[in-house]
Amino acid sequence: MKRILYFTGYRMVAQEWSGSTLSSSVYFEPDDQGLDLFSAYLESLKGEPVRLLVDLIEEEFRQLKIPLLRGRDRQELLQRNFVKFFRNSDYRHAVTQKIEKKTRKEERLLMLGLTNQYLLKPWLEIISKTRTPLVGILSLPLVSEGAVARLKDQNRCVILVSQQVPSNLRQSVFLDGKLILSRLVPIASFYQGDYASDVIRDIESTQRYLISQRIIERSDTISVNILCNRRHQDKLLAKCEEGGFFDFQIHSIDELMEKEKIHVDDQQDFSSVLFCYQALRKPYANHYARAQEKRYFYHFMGSLATKLIGILALAFGLGFFATSVVKGLLYNQSVTEMNLMEQKYNTKYNQLAESRVDSTTSTTSMRDIVQAVDTLEKNFQARPAKMMTQISQHISLFDNIRLKELDWFVSNSSTTTSSREVQWQQANDPRRARRQPARAGNDLFEIALISGEFLDFDGNYRFVLSSMDDLENAMKSSGFYDEVSVLKRPLDVESENRLSGEVGVTKSKKAENAPFVIRLVKKVPMT
Repeated sequence: MKRILYFTGYRMVAQEWSGSTLSSSVYFEPDDQGLDLFSAYLESLKGEPVRLLVDLIEEEFRQLKIPLLRGRDRQELLQRNFVKFFRNSDYRHAVTQKIEKKTRKEERLLMLGLTNQYLLKPWLEIISKTRTPLVGILSLPLVSEGAVARLKDQNRCVILVSQQVPSNLRQSVFLDGKLILSRLVPIASFYQGDYASDVIRDIESTQRYLISQRIIERSDTISVNILCNRRHQDKLLAKCEEGGFFDFQIHSIDELMEKEKIHVDDQQDFSSVLFCYQALRKPYANHYARAQEKRYFYHFMGSLATKLIGILALAFGLGFFATSVVKGLLYNQSVTEMNLMEQKYNTKYNQLAESRVDSTTSTTSMRDIVQAVDTLEKNFQARPAKMMTQISQHISLFDNIRLKELDWFVSNSSTTTSSREVQWQQANDPRRARRQPARAGNDLFEIALISGEFLDFDGNYRFVLSSMDDLENAMKSSGFYDEVSVLKRPLDVESENRLSGEVGVTKSKKAENAPFVIRLVKKVPMT
């Protein structure tokens, strides 16, 4: 529900609107009883804001040009002009209509003010006493600019004629869609007399004033839009067709309300309903209300802002609370899942701990070994299967030889004699480093140590030594190995060693075994 107060200089009218429907109109007379009823009415609103629309005969309009200024300089210039034109009035307003760019930039202003401010005084005192939020005091001629814009008249000069009360006829002049002047003309023939002739006579008087003030030229066509009721429509139309000085358009008030979709119970004789609806439809800027008269409206807006902030804070708090609850539920769920996962890993760890194998290998050595294995797998053919196959082929040539042990490993030096001697990192002790075999660059070598013995050995060293020579020659002649060396023979026949035994025809005692050790070296080829 929106409310607007409409003041015509004599009677105050309070209209209540629900959307585009006029719910009620309450009239207050300017006597003691009317003022008391007006005070009671405002108290019943319980702090709801209202607008005040004024349609007064004591309202003057002045049009002037000033230099284009900003800030304090402009305000001082406006104050000087207010004192010049409206010295005895506190209710005045200035509207910028156009910025003209000629030799210098100028601002075209419309200054308006109330010459008799005491008409509003008793009503404003009641509004202030009841602490009613006053949105603003609006001028009806300025509000009527919106009505002219919706008429879409093509002529440059438009005169809008309307009647809001029986005794006064309002004529507002618009140039290029902007209000330049407005005046109320007393008229006594609304109910009896030749109303149409009086209206045309007053319009012609306005035309002569515009020409005399050089606002328009004689040759300019003036568009006259008359808002009237159905009772006067036919008479005005017939009277307008008699003369050809104006471009007349007669608008029925009821038809305009139907076009604007305004719902009113009764037919309207006056156009005040249209302008009140227009004032409520758009948030017009305040024209006349002073700061002290709008202070309760500022309080109202402050309370609305406080309530809005409270609602937003409450919504934020509820949202934060809901988010915290959801996070708490998710946290409890994640804690439960983590506990189950912890139990699972503890069980797995205990199983692995029971079957773990202790190792004294340092982490650095393990890293080097893993890197070496990765390098072998990616870049080298260093697997024992191929060498084992070749060795088995050579051993199979001698059916009296049995292998007891085969030690296969990869080394970075061809002189390594044992897998324990392989060093994949720099030794910290220099003395220990000197005892280690020298590295042969970045090459890798497969090394196999073969330990075996001769089966059914009867002490015939000549035979087993000859077989050893044959095995060594077969391995060397195959070309598969880079180095073949016999580390141990069944009988050491080197020159620095002694050989002892019994010689005779008698068969020697059977020896227990004839062991031997052969060392094979093969360079790992690059793939």
